Amino acid sequence: MKKITLFIVAAFFAAFNASSQTLNNPKDADGFYIVKWDCNTDTWAASNNVEVDETFVMAVDVTGTPLENWLAEAPTAAGATRSLALNKWSGDGGLNGDSHRFKRIRGNIYGATWNILQLGVPDFAVATATTIGAQTYVFGQLFGFEFTSDNPGAGWWMWPSGIPEGTNINPGTESGAIFRTSAYTGTKTSPEFYNDDYPGLFESAYGTVKGYAPSCAVTTDVFTPIVNVSPVIGHEYYNLQGGRLSEEPMNGLFIDKAIREDGSSFTTKILKSIK
Repeated sequence: MKKITLFIVAAFFAAFNASSQTLNNPKDADGFYIVKWDCNTDTWAASNNVEVDETFVMAVDVTGTPLENWLAEAPTAAGATRSLALNKWSGDGGLNGDSHRFKRIRGNIYGATWNILQLGVPDFAVATATTIGAQTYVFGQLFGFEFTSDNPGAGWWMWPSGIPEGTNINPGTESGAIFRTSAYTGTKTSPEFYNDDYPGLFESAYGTVKGYAPSCAVTTDVFTPIVNVSPVIGHEYYNLQGGRLSEEPMNGLFIDKAIREDGSSFTTKILKSIK
């Protein structure tokens, strides 16, 4: 009976993996794809050492997959360029549907700058994702699209021969996730940013999208972000669940939203303790 059971399980996973998309990204020790791109070295990071509210470059490599051949074919729309898009979601909630489009980094590697928590607002389970030790799992479907200078969706939801429509990416892990974040510590929170702060990633298609920008446009450790010199004229305070507070807390962990004179804002996570 045990041998039969093991055979059935093995057959199930073999069939499951056969119908799953694969990438050419490296994998970590637990079998998840490494999706973090290191803009400083122009190659993959050693691991997905990124927390849920930390900005990073998300990248995929389709070398050796049906999408590589599809990208090399002549576009269907006149004058269009082919690229890749990622329909995505997480175990902690949905991720902004207006941030699917990637652009080519080099070769068959495509990506964009992300901040998962910012992409998830307001549908994200913030309290769950930002619990100390928590890890967020990201799932998705990689498909093709075509764009022109005046039409960011000249072709959409395009699936190459060899990948059934709607197939999920799966590196072969039991969870089915493409990757997972590092365990949350709350020490790597990145500044708020928006798509139209960094032109070049179809910002005209859907205007302002929080936590989404061209590859390597926004990082906190290597590249210098655009500095806004408009003075701060006020503050708003929020708890970690996104609820607005009537005044600045005297202790505990909370979010300080600083509002500038030009109408822009930025947030800082603050921890106060009573001495």
